[in-house]
Amino acid sequence: MKYKILGIIMAVFSLFIGCKNDNLSVATAANFAPFEYIDGGEFKGIDIEIAKIIADELKLNLVINDMEFDSVVQSVVSKNSNIAMSGLAINDTRKQVIDFSDTYFNAAQMILVRENDKRFFDVNKLDSTNLVKKINSIKNLKIGVQAGTTGEFYAKGDKDWGFDGFKKAEILSFTNGAMAVTAMLNNQVDIVIIDEMPAKVLQKSNKGTKIIDIALTNESYAIGVSKDNKELLENINKILSSIKEDGRLEKIISKYYE
Repeated sequence: MKYKILGIIMAVFSLFIGCKNDNLSVATAANFAPFEYIDGGEFKGIDIEIAKIIADELKLNLVINDMEFDSVVQSVVSKNSNIAMSGLAINDTRKQVIDFSDTYFNAAQMILVRENDKRFFDVNKLDSTNLVKKINSIKNLKIGVQAGTTGEFYAKGDKDWGFDGFKKAEILSFTNGAMAVTAMLNNQVDIVIIDEMPAKVLQKSNKGTKIIDIALTNESYAIGVSKDNKELLENINKILSSIKEDGRLEKIISKYYE
């Protein structure tokens, strides 16, 4: 609860200081470890560390605007935040309202299941096509997802993303992945679809869960920038190129990736 209050206070505070000329305000949903999360009252994660480098290189003060994920893009569109960094996957729908930087991470949607769920004991032998067929064959399946994420679009189906969805399953959306996994452990949903790295973090911290080691999608994360701010986009791309070339990006990712 105290983290939620902290996020609300920061969001309100950002209305006054978020987009001042000497600030770099970042829209994020800090419940998506290891990319962004709160630990000991501090924002941490891969995206946060990259954002700090960008702010330092641009000689700006970093301001984190914590919010629900499905508000992140709109925060940039409405200019309450300068950039969006929240494990944000590139897609054509988002491209209509914001620009994307060069990519800095390749991701995939994965499935978390209960370790003792016999329906999924042998699925690691399948490819992604047959895994989807397997899921579609299970009657009354309930799928947990995080609201506004690629996992939700994948499960529900979305023409703009090119996802067919699971038409026979019931899709339940949660504020974050941790809530979806808790629901699964309480038998409220059968499986959870979420990005690979958060899936690994959630599996590690939730005994009795396992990951089906088959990628459902291939995605790229990038930084969202207002279409009216080409100069900032250009500067961010230069910084991303620099930290890729000198190894800083790899070092940051390796710190969290196990």
